[in-house]
Amino acid sequence: MIIQAIGTDALSMYIDEQELHNLGLDPRAVGMQEAESLFRRALAENAMPQWEAAAMEVFPGKDSLLLFARRKAKKPAHFLFQDAEHLIEACRQCPELLPSSLSAAPSGYILTVYPFAGEQPPAVLYEYGDAADGYLILHLREQGGDILKENAIGTLRTYFH
Repeated sequence: MIIQAIGTDALSMYIDEQELHNLGLDPRAVGMQEAESLFRRALAENAMPQWEAAAMEVFPGKDSLLLFARRKAKKPAHFLFQDAEHLIEACRQCPELLPSSLSAAPSGYILTVYPFAGEQPPAVLYEYGDAADGYLILHLREQGGDILKENAIGTLRTYFH
């Protein structure tokens, strides 16, 4: 396995056929679940436990696998939306599919996003929602409930295209 840093916030991994075979994997059949497992294993083997991926792209080949990963920010950003219309419109206009979750709150919806390391959340989220304090959000989430625990932006974009 060859791991290459791409700046400080991204990396690539190349895994050859022999190593994939030793792990019982066919390079052409590796999906996101297997790629995430390989990624976590590589991080553990290379003593990089603080590195957490925000986004991954997998390129399976005939005899190898190439994986790119971008690091997510350490702290999430929280946005409170008064209604579903504003939430959906903001998600539809997000330029990137960031790791995100969605919760209900007594006063609307809470969208939590993890921007890529070194970047700010998309400006459109500030246009349609209100940035919220993390402590307040945790309290509001306790009062409401989880709607989408992961990939909230992507899911809303898919269903409300």
